[in-house]
This record gives sequence, structure tokens and C-alpha cells, in this order.
Amino acid sequence: MRSRKSTATLTLVLIGAALHGCGDDNQTARRDVYRTQADCKRDWGEDASKCERQSSGPHSGYYYGPSYGYGRSTSTVGSNLSPRSGSSAMSSTTVSRGGFGASASSHSSGG
Repeated sequence: MRSRKSTATLTLVLIGAALHGCGDDNQTARRDVYRTQADCKRDWGEDASKCERQSSGPHSGYYYGPSYGYGRSTSTVGSNLSPRSGSSAMSSTTVSRGGFGASASSHSSGG
């Protein structure tokens, strides 16, 4: 019986560790905001899939470039961010994604 109890305890510990790894850690990334698809392509190349047209929200009608600069910080979410140096972007926005079971959200930097 002793080994069965140890196995159950080990299984619960492993499940807890796996869930913690998928847990509440917020990840943030930046995306540049462009007035036109041509501006976006100038920075990211001719692959149109890298330039996503926004159909709603504060940047409706503009284009988002691909995500970059992943981090584990919420201090920049909603902050005013300048686009990357040398970029054709008009501004930059942060996107925050939570861990397992969390929903994604976007926060504008204005501009």
C-alpha cells in the first residue's frame, strides 16, 4: 500500500507543477502600428501575413506588424511607446497575454 500512496502523491505534485507552468504569468509583446500596408511591408518585408489590418478598436483601419519584444512585465502595458528606431510605424502598442485559461487583451499607446 505504501507505494500506491507515494505514486498518488508524486502524480499530484507533477500535475501541480504542470499547471503552475501554464499559470498566471503575464506575457507582453509589442506591435508597431502603421497607417498603410505599404508602410508595414517596408519594415517587415513583402509577406502580407505579417501586416494585420485592424477592423475594430482604437486602430481600426490601420495595420499591426508582427509581435516582438516578448517579456514578463506588465509595467509597459498601456504605456505610451514609440515605434522602433528607423521604423515606418506611427506608434507602437503592447499586447498582453495571460497564462492558461486567460484571455488576451491589447492596450494602445496612442498616436
